[in-house]
Amino acid sequence: MNSSWRLTWSALLSLGVGLWPVTEALGAPAPDACAVLQKADVEAAFAPRVFGSGKLGPVVVKVTEKNASWLAAVTDCTVTSTEASAKDRLSVTLQLRRAPSDATGVTPEQARAGSIQLKATPVDVPGLGAGAYWVDLGSSSRPVIQLNVFRGKRDWLIFSASGKKPSAAATLAGLTSVAKAAAARP
Repeated sequence: MNSSWRLTWSALLSLGVGLWPVTEALGAPAPDACAVLQKADVEAAFAPRVFGSGKLGPVVVKVTEKNASWLAAVTDCTVTSTEASAKDRLSVTLQLRRAPSDATGVTPEQARAGSIQLKATPVDVPGLGAGAYWVDLGSSSRPVIQLNVFRGKRDWLIFSASGKKPSAAATLAGLTSVAKAAAARP
């Protein structure tokens, strides 16, 4: 589990937002983050790097009638570049949170509040819809750039990239390109 995933979990849990990886929501399949985050988009955005196939994250909780009103379906997908050295690799992750109803969705304001609790500074990103922003959640030795995009009232797409190279500006440009392609997919 990469550090951006852990930081996002911490922020959301401190907000009291129901966020657990699930396989289904009352019979409906959970969103497939690897169908939304596609390797070809990542490779185009971060060329000349080559990436491996996406890997779905773990599934640990199932939605039931009892918890369905507050528990969101969450899947994640990570693709990692194939450099020989671990210190030179770049990992790109999409965490896709789908709320069971419009009323239980996370608003951009709630998400920003979680980022601020982590001592991050949200910065608006134009061209990705209302409320889109990015934060740097990493360190100088291991940057983690996170791009938050909201699709309607139910879907929160959290794109992150972790690795020493490229720069924060280049990483944000790459994530923005990936987000534009991915946000159009169901």
